[in-house]
Amino acid sequence: MKRFITRKKIKVPRYKILYFLTFLIITFMIIINVGVNIFLNSIDKDKLSNSIYSNSFGNLFKSNNNLFYENVFGLPFNDTKVNGEVEEPIIYLYNTFQTDKYVNPYYSSYSINPVVTQGNLILQEYLKKLNVYSLVEKESVAKTLKDNNIEYTLSYKGSRILMEKAKNNNQSLEYFFDIGISEDKRDVTTYVSDKGSFAKILFIVGTDYEAYEENKRFASILNDKLVSINKNISRGISMRGGNGYHGVYNQDFSTKALRIFIGGKENTIDEVNRSLKIFASILADYIKEEAYEKK
Repeated sequence: MKRFITRKKIKVPRYKILYFLTFLIITFMIIINVGVNIFLNSIDKDKLSNSIYSNSFGNLFKSNNNLFYENVFGLPFNDTKVNGEVEEPIIYLYNTFQTDKYVNPYYSSYSINPVVTQGNLILQEYLKKLNVYSLVEKESVAKTLKDNNIEYTLSYKGSRILMEKAKNNNQSLEYFFDIGISEDKRDVTTYVSDKGSFAKILFIVGTDYEAYEENKRFASILNDKLVSINKNISRGISMRGGNGYHGVYNQDFSTKALRIFIGGKENTIDEVNRSLKIFASILADYIKEEAYEKK
């Protein structure tokens, strides 16, 4: 008669199981991270940013040789060509602090936030629909600072270099807008209505240069037009100078130069989009009025 031999069960301590699982998780994360880096390094960064910007609105994707994107608002992402001809830009859109970010609920899981430079593209396209053409600065302020041995605290000197370069290459430029993001809380930078939420607009005028009254007058005209459409979107005009402020903001470059905060760090790009559509309309209105007066 055969005897049944029972095998002794091997007990693995719980801490060893936890160590093993931790090892697997870490290994998996490293593999994923390496894979993502390889992917990002293999693609065109400009096309990736356009894709993220496009899809942040839940946009439709259209493909051709130039990876053309068009969002649900009907804004094409292309250059300033009209009927094959390049229009002369009269507005220069730039950002002294190009890495400032808006909040992004769509891509928060991937830590991808819309940066302030995307607001320039939105404004450019709305203006273009109104037959007003602009130039968006594409060069890096940070690189400009580095190339010229300028400290980050003097960032306005970096953006000034790019502004002067843009003007030298485009004599048609008349208006200069440095778009920024406010550090204020959401309740200060947001207007909510039955038509949706909007990023409030604040005009910044420095006072530490001789002709600031002219820039203030320019800001007042634009703000009055904004208030006439929707007073709740305007945060008015902030006069800044003296201790604690930069006080110039490159506005000594032109009497039609302004720094403008479109919303704050807690606003979404959708809220910014709604406000920029309104701002584009008042800006186009002002430019056309001024052109009529010059005739």
